[in-house]
Amino acid sequence: MKVGFVVDNDFINDGRVFKEVSILSSKYEVKILCLNLDKNFVSESEDIQSIYISKWIKDKLFALSSWLPFYKWIWARAIKKFILEESIQLLHVHDLYMAPPAIHAIKSSQKSVQLILDLHENFPATILTYNWTKGRIKNLITRPHNWAKKEKNILHHVDRIIALSNEFKESLLKRYTSLDARKIFVFPNVVDFSRFKKFEVDKTKQRDDRVTFFYFGVVAERRGIFDTLEVFERILSDEQNILLRIIGPVDSADRDRFHNFITKDSVKNNIEYVKWIPIEDLLTELNRVDVCLAPFHVNKQHNSGVANKIFQYMYAEKPLIVSNCTPQVKLINEAGCGLVFTSQEEYLKCMVSLINEKDSRISLGKNAKKYLHENYDSENHADELFKVYDSI
Repeated sequence: MKVGFVVDNDFINDGRVFKEVSILSSKYEVKILCLNLDKNFVSESEDIQSIYISKWIKDKLFALSSWLPFYKWIWARAIKKFILEESIQLLHVHDLYMAPPAIHAIKSSQKSVQLILDLHENFPATILTYNWTKGRIKNLITRPHNWAKKEKNILHHVDRIIALSNEFKESLLKRYTSLDARKIFVFPNVVDFSRFKKFEVDKTKQRDDRVTFFYFGVVAERRGIFDTLEVFERILSDEQNILLRIIGPVDSADRDRFHNFITKDSVKNNIEYVKWIPIEDLLTELNRVDVCLAPFHVNKQHNSGVANKIFQYMYAEKPLIVSNCTPQVKLINEAGCGLVFTSQEEYLKCMVSLINEKDSRISLGKNAKKYLHENYDSENHADELFKVYDSI
């Protein structure tokens, strides 16, 4: 069977999609259609096709996609061509908003193509947390609430659904009682062990002498970055032997606020910011830090599953400090690998505690890696993914 994966971002650096393709390629012929923001990019693999859209245009069209069809039309045309040229029999698309163009493309192609929708997040809830949808004017222009109205119809037009967690699956069934539970499967954001084993740690990159905290991923208010910066600044007033290293792209709506904060005299010598690294460099960076942070704001999105980065931190044997989002609290408590905070004061106490307790950092990190290998074995989760395909 020929399987087509469709994702509206860079396939190589999307850990979840890359892992799924790696698993499925052992049984199926898999082709990929992804987004390309670099017009000079040329794929080295004949299995990867991409469509070029400039970032500026992509951001604008995506922001308006809840009510204007232009983003859908671009993708529907590309997906139809993909189906016909590659003789795709099963389409696996990622994120709720990619299902409408896929549905349209399948109908237009007049081919019998099954459709799997992989929900990386609770998108109707997620989009409400983006700062570019907040405020009366922005909300009126982007109309983010439309996605909650569209979700039921979209879910009923796909053949199978993959959710991040059992909790997320149950929330879908509770919201839409007409959905068939037998057609919804769970595949969590587990680490691709085989891939990470190939990444080498560059030991020439030196560790800092200071206790180093690490935030990796999209830099945005909704992900708790400003809570982190404010707590870190307070700790700095008493403790200078610490460093905060941040790696990830900044949401455009938060860019000015973020850069204004990290250049303040009170923090600029104790914060390092890098906007992007290749995924193969992540283990090198994790080798240079002491404590990893996941300070996400509690909302329906962050309660839908555990983020990729949590498992990546655990793989590198690092202790964690996390906010009280339900799935990550459950994981951290079961693994005994970190500290949980519910307020700014608790966040500060967690950071101070791990600054002063090296032995605790080491033991929590060991617990993290041990639990990960014992409970998130790649082969077991590969079987879960194959069940989705075997059911069709």
